[in-house]
Amino acid sequence: MTLNDKGNFEGSPHQAGMTLAGLIAAYQTDRVSTYHQLRYHTRKNQDALLRRLEKAHGHVALSAIKRRDLTEWHMDWSAGGKFSMAHSFIALIRTMCGFGASMLENEECERISLVLHRMRFPHGPPRIERLTSDQANAIRDVARSHFGWYSVALVQALQFELMLRQKDCLGEWVPESEPGDTDVQYHGEKWMRGLRWEEIDENLILRHKTSKRQKVLEIDLKLAPMVIEEFGMMAAGFATEDGFDRSVLPTRGPIVKNEINALPWSANEFRRKWRLIATKAGVPKEIRNMDSRAGGITEASEAGADLEHIKHAATHSDIAQTQRYSRGASGKIEGVQKSRIQYRNRAKFIHGE
Repeated sequence: MTLNDKGNFEGSPHQAGMTLAGLIAAYQTDRVSTYHQLRYHTRKNQDALLRRLEKAHGHVALSAIKRRDLTEWHMDWSAGGKFSMAHSFIALIRTMCGFGASMLENEECERISLVLHRMRFPHGPPRIERLTSDQANAIRDVARSHFGWYSVALVQALQFELMLRQKDCLGEWVPESEPGDTDVQYHGEKWMRGLRWEEIDENLILRHKTSKRQKVLEIDLKLAPMVIEEFGMMAAGFATEDGFDRSVLPTRGPIVKNEINALPWSANEFRRKWRLIATKAGVPKEIRNMDSRAGGITEASEAGADLEHIKHAATHSDIAQTQRYSRGASGKIEGVQKSRIQYRNRAKFIHGE
């Protein structure tokens, strides 16, 4: 197939000889492909996966890809416990074949999509690590007292209290050529999608559009004591008879900025600094910054909050997703068993046994 001057593929997308490499090229270059709608960093991650996929299996004709091939590929990709990597490859093949079936009207893509729809691939053991409130507080204390990184303490508070993803707190740096406007640029890059002071009104209500699902989160920060404490560290005289005074805080710009250069953190640098702080605070190495969100969700669940309400607070699309983030299953099972015993004992007391 060849590209025409409108950026669409010519030739016969139905041809039996179309290879996986041909589908990859179409997915990345066809003007109607959803590839072009991806965020910058998501696109770069996909590019890396697509290069590996093309190198390993690009020569294979779509007509030759059977259920057994997909099963064996997944086995190879997941070897050594790399189930997340295998899942990413299979998800990418699903996406490309969906594009090929709908936009290229390729019959082999339609067939592979149907095969994948019927397949179930093994997953690795679910992640059980989570950050506790005590660990979050320890990280905040060490970040401020030992390193002077108040911004890291604030991010930890925001992640745990509001159950936010790291990207929502930090935002992301992308090339200036990427779509979207911002007032923060540096060395050919621009910062977007992070928390801004403009998103907090005079009543300390935060309204933020999340980075992943583009859902609007609205939350009263007065109900997030860790966040209020960090704000208090930022501005003297914050307390009034009525509570926290919003007027002492900035009114515009990024909320979280690196103390060294007064610019928003890059994700990689933040993660390195966070790990350094967490280790100093005695947090086990298997617990990551990403477990802050799971920690907040688990705490809410253990506190008895309605799972449907937690789903909305975490901006999840379905409860199953919330359940995956809610960890500490053994403790919950123990609680269920204790409740059953209490129920039995109560019944015996009532009947005088």
